[in-house]
Amino acid sequence: MNNERVFDYGYAGKEKKEKGIRTLFQIDRDRIIHSSAFRRMRNKTQVFGVFTLDYYRTRLTHSLEVSQIARAITSILNKKYGLTIDADLVEAVSLAHDIGHPPFGHLGEYIINEELKKATGGKFGFEANAQNIRILNFLEKKFYDSKNNKIYGINPSLKTIDGILKYKLPYSLSDKNKHFIYDNDIFILEKLHGKDFVNYLKKYSGFLNDKKNKTAKVQFFEFSRCIECQILNAADDIAYATHDIEDGVESKLIDIGGRFKVNKYLKERGRVGKDYINKIAAQADNFFLNLRNIFNIAESKEKESMHYIKVKTDLKEFFSNYISKFILNIDLEERQGGIAKMKSKRGLRKKENSFVLDAPVDFNDDSYKYALIWKNGVNLEISALKEISYRLVMENREILLNRYKAERIVRKLFSVFSDIKNIKLYPDDFQELYEFGFYGGSGKAQNGNAGFKVMCADYISGMTDMYAMKLYSSMFDARSFSDNPHA
Repeated sequence: MNNERVFDYGYAGKEKKEKGIRTLFQIDRDRIIHSSAFRRMRNKTQVFGVFTLDYYRTRLTHSLEVSQIARAITSILNKKYGLTIDADLVEAVSLAHDIGHPPFGHLGEYIINEELKKATGGKFGFEANAQNIRILNFLEKKFYDSKNNKIYGINPSLKTIDGILKYKLPYSLSDKNKHFIYDNDIFILEKLHGKDFVNYLKKYSGFLNDKKNKTAKVQFFEFSRCIECQILNAADDIAYATHDIEDGVESKLIDIGGRFKVNKYLKERGRVGKDYINKIAAQADNFFLNLRNIFNIAESKEKESMHYIKVKTDLKEFFSNYISKFILNIDLEERQGGIAKMKSKRGLRKKENSFVLDAPVDFNDDSYKYALIWKNGVNLEISALKEISYRLVMENREILLNRYKAERIVRKLFSVFSDIKNIKLYPDDFQELYEFGFYGGSGKAQNGNAGFKVMCADYISGMTDMYAMKLYSSMFDARSFSDNPHA
């Protein structure tokens, strides 16, 4: 699998001409960087969206930061254990991990999935991680086979796709709400793990989707991730937990007073897993204590010279220390050892036990041999920072008000573009794709215009926040009449 691409098309001749100047994964990374989907992330929401100041993080800056953190983790693990995890592969995976996100972040993802399921009678759904794969394999039009009328996207390597695949559960075998891949991509699971893997999922799909087995489902996702995907996940968590909070402090959405709101919520949650919640609360208190110490400069009778600069540099150091601490407290353990622990763990239900132990994943393969773990309780610190970010940023009144606007925009656009009578409103390339049968294969014959609804999801999900707002305005705001509504 190391040198195999998803499709047997489009690269062999070029790679031969390059005579080894770039490796397989360097080519993947470069193709991702030069893709239009990658560029569009500069105007896609990370947390604040386009409704706030222009120096806050976007999906693009977040992906660059995740890439930098992931390379650092890779370097440390390689040196510590004598491994050969490919840093270029990890970089490619990191840069592509958010290209499938629609406008307005997870809200947009939820609405498009909801609308697409409703429009197709549940035959199709939308998921951002699954859309990453769809973009790389189809929507990013690098290779077109005119002889066979097929599009191969940028035709990435299987290893790159594996590194991005966080949820190896086909839509038809999932709960259809989140955390799935599209059924059209089941062939990728077969290439990665064999047909036995898909048969295994069919056998256990009912068990997986039972809400009582949520822990087992999480375990499955963890055990089926390669080491590159685990590194990506850790880097993503670190970036989310630190950088988004840094933006929150900069915007004054997070301040010392936020401690009381966070503690109030945690106390309400304390009825479930009290000890765990208390540990999270202690880490949250520690964050606010350190934040107060940074701003305490203002309490002195005479301000220090360069007061605001001192606060800014102290905040930078504060968050940098968090990142370094988290990176240095990542470790590995052999998965076979983890399975042995599960076998001996008392109280583990028999069905749950067999579910994990039956997984047809080769844990002797270098990519699957190790599980990435957190040391010294840093996972609790990360959870505390995420809690602070969610309660004080995502639940901020102004941001919630903007979410209502964003929801209306996405739903209205979907209602227009999911109607086949409006096909002339699509860009020329999408009209051509439909005309030449690329979306007919999505179920047109069996499900009426289901393929057209999938095209609608592809089109809207590719929009930036700003473009979606401008398009909505040009369609529904009489004041926006123009010779060129997309200008």
